[in-house]
Amino acid sequence: MATVYAAEDLKHGRKVAIKVLRPELLTLGTEAERFLREIRIAARLSHPGILPLHDSGERNGFLFYVMPFVGAQSLRDRLRSEDRLPIEEALGIARSVAAALDYAHRQNVLHRDIKPENILLHEGQAVLADFGIARAITVAATDHVTERGLMIGTPAYMSPEQGAAEGILDGRSDQYSLACVVYEMLAGTPPFHGRTAAATLLRHLNEPPPSLRARRPTVPEPAERAILRALAKDPQARFPTVAEFADALRIRVRDLPEDAAPLAFRAERAIAVLPFVNSSPDPENEYLSDGLTDELINALAGVEGLRVASRTSVFALKGSRRPVPALGAELGVSVVLEGTVRRSGPRVRITTQLSNAADGGLLWSERYDRELDDIFALEEEIARTIVAALRARFIGEVADPTPRRYTDNVSAYQLYLKGRYAWNKRTAEGIGEAIHYFEGAIAEDPSYALAYTGLSDCHALHVDYRGAPVTEGMRRAREEALHALALDEGLAEAHTSLAWVMFIHDWDWPGAALHFTRAIELNPRYPTARQWRSWFLTSMGRSNEALAEGRMAQELDPASVSIRRSLGWLYYYGRRYGEAVLQLRQALAMNPTSDETQCILGLAYSNLGRLDEAEQMLREAHAGARGENHRAFAALARIAVIRGRRAEAEAALATLEETAKVRYVSPADLARIHLALGDLDATFSWIERARVERRGWLVYLNVDPLLDPIRGDPRFVELVRRMNLD
Repeated sequence: MATVYAAEDLKHGRKVAIKVLRPELLTLGTEAERFLREIRIAARLSHPGILPLHDSGERNGFLFYVMPFVGAQSLRDRLRSEDRLPIEEALGIARSVAAALDYAHRQNVLHRDIKPENILLHEGQAVLADFGIARAITVAATDHVTERGLMIGTPAYMSPEQGAAEGILDGRSDQYSLACVVYEMLAGTPPFHGRTAAATLLRHLNEPPPSLRARRPTVPEPAERAILRALAKDPQARFPTVAEFADALRIRVRDLPEDAAPLAFRAERAIAVLPFVNSSPDPENEYLSDGLTDELINALAGVEGLRVASRTSVFALKGSRRPVPALGAELGVSVVLEGTVRRSGPRVRITTQLSNAADGGLLWSERYDRELDDIFALEEEIARTIVAALRARFIGEVADPTPRRYTDNVSAYQLYLKGRYAWNKRTAEGIGEAIHYFEGAIAEDPSYALAYTGLSDCHALHVDYRGAPVTEGMRRAREEALHALALDEGLAEAHTSLAWVMFIHDWDWPGAALHFTRAIELNPRYPTARQWRSWFLTSMGRSNEALAEGRMAQELDPASVSIRRSLGWLYYYGRRYGEAVLQLRQALAMNPTSDETQCILGLAYSNLGRLDEAEQMLREAHAGARGENHRAFAALARIAVIRGRRAEAEAALATLEETAKVRYVSPADLARIHLALGDLDATFSWIERARVERRGWLVYLNVDPLLDPIRGDPRFVELVRRMNLD
């Protein structure tokens, strides 16, 4: 359809791919207007699995469109080198592509040209290119296509209805094309090919697809059935949606043969403990249902040979009414535990059920009526019973749970659960409540190490959520973490909390490194330790190690918005803005109201030169935070300067300075606006103020792109030296 040029966008200093349409496809005039109108529809798509469209237009008789140059290998490149892919990897690529297609189909946009050349394998993700282009050409050039015998699409992957040009296409046409690609990834060749385009189309129209297992006997039967259904001649016989096709391709590891690629985790030995439901009349008892969920996750996480979905991943699904197979597929597990908790005075009734994630079938259920004072024994009994059920019915031999009890005081335990429940709200009010509960737990049991860790985490968050002075909040966070370690040196959470204080406030690089390492030694599966250590590594200039640690955190906790956003930050600090955008768009899809995600996404767009998108995202971040996201406000001032609206930036600075008179504003945000305005003396004055206040932003001096304009200034060099970052 087009000639593709690798080019440099001189205005924005970025590499792009310019695709210039073949002139015989359509003539200028009405057809060109139709093309550009249609391509604008496709340009609205925003999904991590879809390569965005930068620009389109007409120049000197040529129609063109511009996309990012990501420098990634295409699936076609991969198939040329490997012929056919490991089974699990092929199915994973198919599900990623299907997710992007499902999003586009819900926006009433079809791709119409799914093929290996249009699937880019970028940073471990499959990304679709050329979305909507075939549609734009078809709409604009129907007469010319007919007159000149041209075909829009690729015969080896075209659905029968597309090849026959019959009726209106829908998402099931793209589903058919994707099935052809999946078939090729597994078998090494597409299901249909002929010596000419016409011969290939005739085979799509008239011949049944060859048996996939005849070409590769190790392909699981469920996968073959799903692919052959998606290849049905009649669209009505295919899956109703491409999302359902993707669900059918979620094959348990036990169904995969020996030649299949190993998974990052073994799903047949993986369980998700969904948040137990509080069915008590009093909603305040939710701390108990959440606490029971936590304790069961912790108990099962200690079972050798069993992988347990993380707390963050499962609590992100709290309240979800989706069917068990969909939840199990999202979390990558084979069994799902659900339950309810009902408290009445001193007694509690707990019902539990274990289900097969593949089909939702019930494996085991039980009801427990106990005194609340028996809660510890009850938790251990439930964990042992679950493992026994798993061992007998589903996943084979695994070790017994070895629950670790941090206190024998039931009152202290309940107060701790209430504290964690309040802390997880991530609000100023929640932090205040949590401090009250953790202090109460410590009063009940002064040797309760986890309660001190919770108190440390509260004081660390005080800085961001309650406007507490940085030094005072971090001093308390350090004290409580050290107290927890004095009681239990083997607590990974406490080492992680102390490492964070040493890194972000004390600027004790060797100490932070030591405690991050110790935390991971104690619990390699603790995602927060991996996440926070990735920030430490990137500030030390160890970008590749940081990304590896960040990806490990994401693998351990795939449903965590915070960890996904952290990956975006890591790419941003590494000047890899395109990859940052992909991660941040995915984080935003997970939580569309996060002003923090919107802010960093706006910064990434800005550094890509996509100022319209940057400005829109930053305004949404500032508005979503009720005018309290000062980083986004400062970034908007910077864009105003770039666009020649200096007076607007100066007004923003005045507004922020007035705000600082009545409530706290970080010196970092004032420094950013002064830097945008070119006032370097004021910039360094505010940076020095940030240093005196020990603002955590300064640990990223060597990697923050916004500071690039002043790196050669002697004052900056001296600042880096004083912070031992040289």
